[in-house]
Amino acid sequence: MNKYLKDLGVITLFIISPFAMSEDYAMGSLVPVRSVTVSSEVTGIVDEFDKGVGDSIAAGEVLVKLSIADNALNIKLAKAELDVSLHELTTQEKQLQRFSSLYETKGISASDYDEQHRKTRLSRAQVEVDKIKLAMVQREKEKSEVKAPFSGLILKRNIELGQFIPSGEKLYTLVDMSKVKVEFYLLESDVMSTHKGDVVNVIIPALNNKSVQGYVDILSPAFEAGDPGFLVEVIVDNTGSKLKPGMQARVKLAEQGE
Repeated sequence: MNKYLKDLGVITLFIISPFAMSEDYAMGSLVPVRSVTVSSEVTGIVDEFDKGVGDSIAAGEVLVKLSIADNALNIKLAKAELDVSLHELTTQEKQLQRFSSLYETKGISASDYDEQHRKTRLSRAQVEVDKIKLAMVQREKEKSEVKAPFSGLILKRNIELGQFIPSGEKLYTLVDMSKVKVEFYLLESDVMSTHKGDVVNVIIPALNNKSVQGYVDILSPAFEAGDPGFLVEVIVDNTGSKLKPGMQARVKLAEQGE
């Protein structure tokens, strides 16, 4: 019976024979297929959130809203400034048309006509500047409504109402529990009989040795320095969410020659 051990409590791997000495199993820990810490891109005050630890969240659903009133006022101000510059542009364009007619009949000088052209160009430029300002504050509002990048469960919540949030602050940790994976390591004598895409049986001791099927998703092509072997990841469907991160799992390995 072979035995491999990786310390630090992250993954413990054994090649064991729990039921029959002729059968080899790799033992690892279940982890989510996806896990992400959601951070804030902007600075603000936590004004609203509805989700807590253990709650489910859909992709694109808002997790937290920052500085709601401030963002609304900034957008209102930017829209007002744009309205003013649009009105000014309309006035300057009408004046330019009038000056064009006068210039053709020698009613104004070339310098007056050129000056009106300059004012009209400046008004057009100001409209573009104000459009950009409005787009920026609207983008700021969008960033202040932090959304879930994928559907899953909330593992951690690091915020409270009224809390000041600097840019880059960690807000939530999300996990996708639709599938889980078993991570473990194999020595070269065992990895030769394992292939990417292999369908394997996975036994969960904590669920009365429940057996489920998974498939080899990652099979490291090289032995990384410091690792106890070749990294292998087996993906298992988790419909019903009965499989929990941290549970141990035994993966039945193909025997040599299979």
